[in-house]
Amino acid sequence: MKRIALLLTMSFVLAACGTTQENYKATDAPEETTKDSNGSNVDNTAGSGDGEKGLKKPEKSKEVTSEDPNKQELSSTLEQKDNSFVFTVKNDTGKDAGITFSSGQEYDYMVYDASGKLVKKLSEGMMYTQAIKEDVLAPGEDITYSASYQEVTSGLDKGEYTIEFVFTEQNFQASAKEAFKVE
Repeated sequence: MKRIALLLTMSFVLAACGTTQENYKATDAPEETTKDSNGSNVDNTAGSGDGEKGLKKPEKSKEVTSEDPNKQELSSTLEQKDNSFVFTVKNDTGKDAGITFSSGQEYDYMVYDASGKLVKKLSEGMMYTQAIKEDVLAPGEDITYSASYQEVTSGLDKGEYTIEFVFTEQNFQASAKEAFKVE
């Protein structure tokens, strides 16, 4: 009887930690922005010192919008700079945006090869804190996330790829894509 109870308990615990391919709420990536004394976000990842090897500069940043009728759209851009992919989400709604994250993950990224096949996903196989985080993004304010080129390209073969960043907030949506090359 004790074994059955233990088995059932362990099954429930393991099931609660599971993720699926469509679940974007699964990363414990370190927070990469902080607030300065004026309340503005400051990127903490600049100056990684990894150099510029293999990073192709984009002609211009790209803005992409996704379509979920149940979520309000925030603007977003993705650009390559300082040997990183920099994803910026901006509140251009004209009013305060109450943002809520249901886990420690605030963004995710997916890498697709030239044929469009998913080859890498930040949250794949990750476990994240299950803590609700709430904040207010004032009109015109933005949040910046970055991922180093080295982190993104680790394990990828030479070739052309597309990276897509997705904001994982519950009530607002934002995403952006950028093409890049691994040499």
